[in-house]
Amino acid sequence: MKRKWMNIIIVIFTVLLLAGCSLELRAEVPYVSPSSDEQLKIEMIAEVEASVVVVKTDSGHGSGIIFRVDDLGEGLFLYYVLTNNHVVEDGGEMKIHFGNVIEDIPATDYVGFEPYDIAVVRFQTDEVLRVHHVGPIDDNTTTEIIKGQDVFAIGTPDDIQKFNYATQGIVSLVSYPYNGVTGLALMHDAAINPGNSGGPLFNLNGDLIGINVAKVGDISSANGSLSSEGLGFALSINKIAPTVRGFIETDYIDIVRKAKLGVTLQEVSIFLEENDASLLPENPIGVVVIDFDLTRNAHLVLEVYDLIVEMNGIAITSIPDIAAQLEGADFGDSHELKVMRKVGDTFTLITVTIILS
Repeated sequence: MKRKWMNIIIVIFTVLLLAGCSLELRAEVPYVSPSSDEQLKIEMIAEVEASVVVVKTDSGHGSGIIFRVDDLGEGLFLYYVLTNNHVVEDGGEMKIHFGNVIEDIPATDYVGFEPYDIAVVRFQTDEVLRVHHVGPIDDNTTTEIIKGQDVFAIGTPDDIQKFNYATQGIVSLVSYPYNGVTGLALMHDAAINPGNSGGPLFNLNGDLIGINVAKVGDISSANGSLSSEGLGFALSINKIAPTVRGFIETDYIDIVRKAKLGVTLQEVSIFLEENDASLLPENPIGVVVIDFDLTRNAHLVLEVYDLIVEMNGIAITSIPDIAAQLEGADFGDSHELKVMRKVGDTFTLITVTIILS
């Protein structure tokens, strides 16, 4: 009887082991859609999104698409990103963000055309990046846009953790006035939100048919304001292409790099609304480090969730205290910071020195 039960246990264990192996093997098999339409969407998005980027500015971020490259020689390339003018017009310094593929790259210059709300941002790198061919810009052709055709918006709404978020809709109106310009926009119902501005709108072939620019907000009615849904604007590629082709070298404005600390900070009260209190010491006073500009030096000595409590001997209680210490900042300036940092389960006061770059 004992042997019988042992045999039963061995059989059950063997079945479970084989089932586990089988599941593991199935999980490694690439997904192939049983629907040819779905498979086409999957393959199209996988191909085109490699050209979609985030344009990060001093005041926020928008989206964009790499549509041209110049070979500068000696392994260096100059890339062109199409986006909205309102993304860059008051942006100050800009960086191009690629998700987790490569580190952010500072933009070198830009040109904008306010009436059409378009802009082109340029950056230099030795990275070989995907460039999306745009017929109306590159070949002076016209891309057909038809009411009812499927469209796909790719961009980064809300925050950069949602990098290259994709939504689907249809073309609702082929031509619509925008910024007072007849036929500048098309309308579609793919979901777009702040941060999508400047991002591409593709058809199912992967052709760029528009640059997302805005959505209708609340609609006024006799009963007050009503929330709108599915009313998105994209700048028609056929309308904006001649202007983009017309930009010349002398139109571009250099982006002057300024000396900065190179950190993104948050007030303690706001940080604690969204994060666990255990990330900070008890009764915290100071400002919290939540992100870095990797093109500068601070990330070499600071860490995310460091609580800055003192700078150059001055107590820090808010972000304006940091700004005051950086007034008139110049490259090479040295600043001493004291931070509370969690090491294991204990918060330790650490002193670091940052050289502005």
